[in-house]
Amino acid sequence: MKIKLAILAGGASFEREISLRSSEEIIKYLDIKKYDINTIIVPKEKNTSWVKELIDFSPDLVINLLHGGDGENGSVSGLLNCLNIPSIGNGVLSGAVCMNKNICKAVLKNSGVPVCEDVFIKKDDCITDFEEKIKGLGFPVIVKPNNGGGSIGISVAENIDDVKSLAESIIKNYNDDVLIEKFIDGKEVTIVLIQKNNNIEVMPVLDISPKGGFYDYNSKYVDATAKIEFSTLPLFIRKMIEDIAKKVFKIFECEGFCYVDLIVKEEQVYFIEVNTIPGFTKHSIIIKTLKALNMDIGNFLDELIQNEL
Repeated sequence: MKIKLAILAGGASFEREISLRSSEEIIKYLDIKKYDINTIIVPKEKNTSWVKELIDFSPDLVINLLHGGDGENGSVSGLLNCLNIPSIGNGVLSGAVCMNKNICKAVLKNSGVPVCEDVFIKKDDCITDFEEKIKGLGFPVIVKPNNGGGSIGISVAENIDDVKSLAESIIKNYNDDVLIEKFIDGKEVTIVLIQKNNNIEVMPVLDISPKGGFYDYNSKYVDATAKIEFSTLPLFIRKMIEDIAKKVFKIFECEGFCYVDLIVKEEQVYFIEVNTIPGFTKHSIIIKTLKALNMDIGNFLDELIQNEL
């Protein structure tokens, strides 16, 4: 008997297009002899028609590919819990906390995980009141939406006027709070973690070499020019990365699999963010990693599904 599998895609966030592309890609690797698959497109406008479709289908399992917004902030996970439907994707806790970069970093800093210095500005705050704190970070700085994902809306600011302009743009265009981080000129890395029963397995650390200044939306999904390869960092640095990533996974009670992004400068490793519902497009880290390791992507998905069931 086939396993009834619902894939949630679309949604109202700015990452809607990535979500749709992820759903199209993942279906290529799911065995239709094993699975009765129903892709449920969550509309951009706010309505609940998709919930009825989900309930009517009565899946054995949901794969949540709703990137950003309510799809990733724990809201959908909570709904699925209430409906008693198991899912692959983040839990309520990991979704809610990790989506809010300011809270996420505060929790990790309190737990001894090294994070970049930052200044947090609520969308209703007066940016001018934070000028001295921002200048104290030193320029350049990274300006990003606090609840954003997919590197959407992230920019580098070279001076305080740039910061003000970029912050105002984020508040206007994304209706979000603003996180301003000290720019660390180091090596960007990422690592995939997979939950298998009570164990956390790590894939090899990956070095990311963006064509531009940093790994932004364009280099991730548009022209995909970033060079991604197995890390050549010293073994002890890679071990530090693995240990930090595992600690992050445990603190936030992540589920299924996730990526943890970090940056390395000299012998110091800094946490950047955790992606609890990562992209699954052909340019995404997980696809590239599995292919580089000559791992069968279909088998990988089968394991995730069986582990959850």
